[in-house]
Amino acid sequence: MIPLTIIRLIKGKDKVNELENKYGSLKNLKRKFEMDDENMLLYSDLEDWEYFLKHSEEELEEGKTIFIENLNLGKKDFELIKFIKDNNPNSIGELANLLNKEVSEVQKKVNYLENEGLLNFKHGTKNSKIPVVNYDKIEISI
Repeated sequence: MIPLTIIRLIKGKDKVNELENKYGSLKNLKRKFEMDDENMLLYSDLEDWEYFLKHSEEELEEGKTIFIENLNLGKKDFELIKFIKDNNPNSIGELANLLNKEVSEVQKKVNYLENEGLLNFKHGTKNSKIPVVNYDKIEISI
């Protein structure tokens, strides 16, 4: 298995908004932590929220490690990931049009990248899938 770390850059105020969406309020998070004071995720989120309330413009790097059984990614795969990140297509069909490729070809590739954890899909209109890249860099560990 090969570990890949996907890293996103996020401002403190955006991190606070994410935590607000997740817990509702800082008071709710504090209450949850009081009931489960050994939960390290709650502790970490509480520390982040309190810190970034005071440092809203500070930027942080958040990393998530994924493991790929057989790293079978080429230059074109990384170019596709960057293209999606830069162009924010509203569907796989739109992505295929932007790339001048057949939808079936692009769908096969983005499904593979999604299965490997390198992109996500949001639900669009009429059951369409919107490919989303929520990170800014990839680190490969050997």
